[in-house]
This record gives sequence, C-alpha cells and structure tokens, in this order.
Amino acid sequence: MTTQVLRGWLPSLTTAVGCAVGCWLAVSQAQQSQAQRMEQLTDEVGSLRRALESSSHATGASPVGTATILAPRESRLSVEDQEAMALRVATLLKESGGPVAGSSEPEAPVPTAPEPSSEQREAVARAGMMVDRVVSSGRMTAEDVLEIRRELVHLRGRPEADALRKQLVVAINQDRLVPAPGFDGLP
Repeated sequence: MTTQVLRGWLPSLTTAVGCAVGCWLAVSQAQQSQAQRMEQLTDEVGSLRRALESSSHATGASPVGTATILAPRESRLSVEDQEAMALRVATLLKESGGPVAGSSEPEAPVPTAPEPSSEQREAVARAGMMVDRVVSSGRMTAEDVLEIRRELVHLRGRPEADALRKQLVVAINQDRLVPAPGFDGLP
C-alpha cells in the first residue's frame, strides 16, 4: 500500500473505531446505571414488604398478599404509614423518570379565552355559515378556502376558529367533504 492510500483511509478508520468505542462506553454506562436503579428499587420494595410483614406479624394478621383486604381495621397500616409509603414510591418514580399519577404539584389552570368582541362574534357567524355551506355541498373550492380564511383572520388564536377548522377536518376525514384540488392547506 502506498502512503497516500494510508493517509486517505487511516483517519476514517480511527474515527470509526473511536465512534464505536464511544457508543459502547455510553451503552455500557447506561446499562450499569439501569442495573443500579433496579437494585435500588428492589431494595426499596423489599424494605416496604418487610415493613408490611412486620406490621402484620405484630398485629397478628395474616401475611401480606393473602388476606390483608379482609383483615380487621386495627391490623392495617395507619393512614400516615400508607401516605409515607405512597410518597416514597412517587418520589422514586419521579426520580426514575416514570409516570407519577396524582402528583402533589397543582396543575396550572387552563387559561380561558376572553369573551369575543362583537366583530369576532360576527366573524364566527359568517365563517360558520361558510363552513356549513361547504360541508353541506360536499365540495370546497379555493375561493371557499380564501373566504373562510378572511373571516378567521379576525379570530386568530380563538377556540371558535379551532372548532370551525376541526369541523372541516372531520368532514374531510369522514369523506363528506372533498377539499379543493391542487390547493395547499385548509382555512
């Protein structure tokens, strides 16, 4: 082999080997991290199980998993213990990136749109009539699209405009409306 050939493919080869080693290291590190997390979760579940078993043995109830549902009220875990366990499990799930149902963080309220102005109400009525006319005819021309767009300009960001667009999309998906041929987009 000549030196020029070596100069051509040797850097590419070293880059490819470097990338392969880097990928292998990343995957092995991820697998190692995942194995550690599984061990932590297994230990946590084991400690919770031992706590439940010791609680059931102390009160004389049957072991966990057999008849704890039918056990008398005084042999069950206290509400505080149950809440502490639920909080710990939720914390572990949150740390692991898993879904947490009923998180304690309050959800942000959904902002409601302010009442439409009289001009916007008129635009909704005109656009609604156009949409109804187009859907009832079963065909939508390029002119229809432009007319509806002119009315929807007044409703930019309003839920009413989204509802009218949805009505058109549903009609198209149900084959009740044929969109304008060769025309890009909907109103």
